[in-house]
Amino acid sequence: MSLEDKWAIQEMLARFSYAWDAKEAEDFAQLFSDDAVLEIFSSGGTSPQLHLASRAAIRAWAVQNHTERLEDIQTRHHQSGLLFDELTSDIARTRTVVLVTHQGAAEAVPRLHRSGMYQMHWHKLPEGWRIVHLKRFLL
Repeated sequence: MSLEDKWAIQEMLARFSYAWDAKEAEDFAQLFSDDAVLEIFSSGGTSPQLHLASRAAIRAWAVQNHTERLEDIQTRHHQSGLLFDELTSDIARTRTVVLVTHQGAAEAVPRLHRSGMYQMHWHKLPEGWRIVHLKRFLL
């Protein structure tokens, strides 16, 4: 296990939150490999309610969410409790707990939107660590 690799993945997790919350769909998509899979599971669900199977699909989904669902809402993704379930020189598996807040333009303070967990499978590519499979479990 390389401490440098752990730091690099931790920075990518921070970029994940910052890119989504800034509504930067292209920056968000660049965190994923070309053939990445993103799946979202609802509380207690065994089948994903959303399954995307490429960086392009992930980018398009981010654009749609940012322009349609979240246009007037400021999101904040707070990730904590980073665990490395596996870390080799070119593969990692991580888990983080996530707390998401939303704040509309007319709201004085943010409100809890949801909480959950991210399970991520990473590969170290020539351009650095990238997510190859993200499972988001919502509570």
